[in-house]
Amino acid sequence: MRVRELKRELLARIDSLDVRIIMRIATGLDDIHQLTEADTSLSDSEVAMARELVERRLSGTPMAYITGEKEFYGLPFRVTKDVLIPRPDTETLVDIVLGYARGYENPRILDLCTGSGAIATALAHSLGIPVAMSDISEKALAIASCNYERNIGAAPDARLGSLFEPWRGERFDIIATNPPYLTQSWYEETDKDVKAEPSLALLGGDEDGLGIIRSIISLSPDYLNEGGVLAIECDYRQTESCARILRNEGFSEIAVAKDAAGKERVVHGTRLS
Repeated sequence: MRVRELKRELLARIDSLDVRIIMRIATGLDDIHQLTEADTSLSDSEVAMARELVERRLSGTPMAYITGEKEFYGLPFRVTKDVLIPRPDTETLVDIVLGYARGYENPRILDLCTGSGAIATALAHSLGIPVAMSDISEKALAIASCNYERNIGAAPDARLGSLFEPWRGERFDIIATNPPYLTQSWYEETDKDVKAEPSLALLGGDEDGLGIIRSIISLSPDYLNEGGVLAIECDYRQTESCARILRNEGFSEIAVAKDAAGKERVVHGTRLS
């Protein structure tokens, strides 16, 4: 089978971007060579691999899990089924934290519920300082540590445990978190790509999805220096409730930031006492 024939077969089943990526994985041909070498004959193993990858894609496996990599904040990140795939929405959280961090000479920053390590790594890369990270999942933390070391060139302070358990007795200037926050009903409405990601990283608990966020906000004053900042990613339908919880826990200067799509995405506030 020739390159053009295989591409035609795959295009009848999945979209063109996915086809180009799968052809690159299966044949080693980049986008340009898929065109210039369209009459090249492919081996049976190359054709079989391409077809197998298409079946995985059609079954709901996200392309990032097929390629094993996803870009975030201009950096490459390894991803597996053990971590949430980094999303452009979360770059808003990084932007907010960078704004605060540049007001410090050498801030101590924690990425709570780090997942793939995208937030901590992007911050460390942008600021040129270490950023700590933790997660409840041992497999996720191993991937996060690899991503951090790959992009930063040094091992992170990465600790295993639920929320603040690994950080007892320690304080930070900034805590950033993209915790699980979906409600059960929102989760059930998501497509099969999202359902392929770990539910541990998606379901936030309580009827409104804010169970974990409530715990983070209530515990965080014990882990923030005076004047320290807590920045939380949540769903646009939760920002008002999240801001109210922050206010009730004594946070001040509370604000909400919108993502690139114009939806409210990050709620942040300051611990003043």
